[in-house]
Amino acid sequence: MYRLSRTLHKWSGVVLSLFLILLGVTGLLLAIKSRVGWLRVETQDGAEIAGLVQVIPIEQVAEAAFSAGLASIQKREDIYQIDYRRKQNTFKVLSADRYDEVQVCGATGKVLSVARRNDQWIEDIHDLSFFNENLRTTLLPVVGFGLTALGVTGIVIFFTPVVRRARFERDRKAKKSSGD
Repeated sequence: MYRLSRTLHKWSGVVLSLFLILLGVTGLLLAIKSRVGWLRVETQDGAEIAGLVQVIPIEQVAEAAFSAGLASIQKREDIYQIDYRRKQNTFKVLSADRYDEVQVCGATGKVLSVARRNDQWIEDIHDLSFFNENLRTTLLPVVGFGLTALGVTGIVIFFTPVVRRARFERDRKAKKSSGD
């Protein structure tokens, strides 16, 4: 069992280390994205309003996004999501692929920012959908299972010599006491 664990651990470790590096680097970038400017688009401040009745309608937000000149946001089907940020009075319009973003003032309908969302493609690399959408649902669970097996075999490899030594010492003391 010990030799099998070592062999399984060694070879799965070689393969899974590539995924560990990929997941580690992208996970680190995602964890610090709010502190690093080039990773996440900063939300711009829109004009101040007294109440929500002064917020422009969604149609006007979409029209402003269409006018921004992005090839990825030209029609209704190109919009993945529209978020409203109350504190900044800003709408964020995300493209269908979620890589482009247009920020629109909630009071005036003016385009405040047009930007590429770097955190989204890093997230897509992290969950493997960047390479192929099916990898997220097929390969990622296999990687998760493999990493769990790597952890279990690592524990077996670590504790087997410890248990053997303890057994050997116990047997040696038992022989010594029975021989006296």
